[in-house]
Amino acid sequence: MAYLIFSLSLLLIYIGLAQMLHVQFGLLGVPNFGVVGFWGLGMYSVGVMKVQLDMSFVDSMVLTAALVAVVSYVLGALILRLERQAILCATIAFSAIIALLAVTEKWMTMGVVGLGTIRQPFRIFGLEEILFFFFLLVLIIGVQVYLLKLHKSRLGRLMVAIRDNEELAASLGKNTFRVKIIAFTLTCTIMGVLGGLSAPLNQFLTPNMIVPSITFAVWISLVLGGKEHALGAMLGVFVTFGLFDILIETYAPVSPQFAVLVPNIKLFLYGALLVGVLVYRPKGFLGQSSKADEVLAVLGHGIAIIGSELCEAKNAISKGVDRALNGRKTEDDA
Repeated sequence: MAYLIFSLSLLLIYIGLAQMLHVQFGLLGVPNFGVVGFWGLGMYSVGVMKVQLDMSFVDSMVLTAALVAVVSYVLGALILRLERQAILCATIAFSAIIALLAVTEKWMTMGVVGLGTIRQPFRIFGLEEILFFFFLLVLIIGVQVYLLKLHKSRLGRLMVAIRDNEELAASLGKNTFRVKIIAFTLTCTIMGVLGGLSAPLNQFLTPNMIVPSITFAVWISLVLGGKEHALGAMLGVFVTFGLFDILIETYAPVSPQFAVLVPNIKLFLYGALLVGVLVYRPKGFLGQSSKADEVLAVLGHGIAIIGSELCEAKNAISKGVDRALNGRKTEDDA
């Protein structure tokens, strides 16, 4: 039961990261490949403040949010005016720097030895894990409700306009850079906060937690679910992490001799599923398929042609009936 609660809590963390990536890339068009860097920075910041400085969890979270916000703002000011390929490379480099600092700065992070133990913030009658899970659940639901409203707001429409044509949005008097840097700073800060919340969830921190596979997992989840849909992040994480990492790897009745193959099979299925979605549903499960759009267009065109033919036939029949009635009336008068 304890491991299930841990897995579900980690699933909520992944959903939160995918939600922030949805705002950055799905709405704003900023390709952030340094998700694990902001997450790891927040996680280790809370760990250092709790273990090395013996600060309270609330104070650690507040200072961590401030630290990640400053780092995100400085990084955004440097890279957000660049092309998308440059932003992608810069964010990857940022995540690599954070991972390297976690290893080399032993005086602060304890290096590969690890940093811990970080206790749960809620200590009530032995229900720490359950209470922390419900705290994360409320947080993620709140973020999801806000995303649904954001899509219908003026700010959301402005983000989509910047994503599709930033030059056009700027020509209409919109300060596109300010929108981008504010959104980037806020979403990266929330990624750092989610990392800080991951510290008591993992309890003992090691540098091998800050790995690129976390970024890839979040990106795959968002693409599968639908990067432009408000619920795409949640669906994508359920399909990937929830289905494979929780149900199959943990609870599926797999014999010991085949258990070592499960991670490789999972990666194969990830790839096959991703390729299939990119080919048949490029906008994700919750997005419309381009082929489906073509089929609907053909059907609509065919229906329009049939409708016009029926109208012409109806007019011809009406004219014929009118002529017949007029001819019969003439004969009766004669």
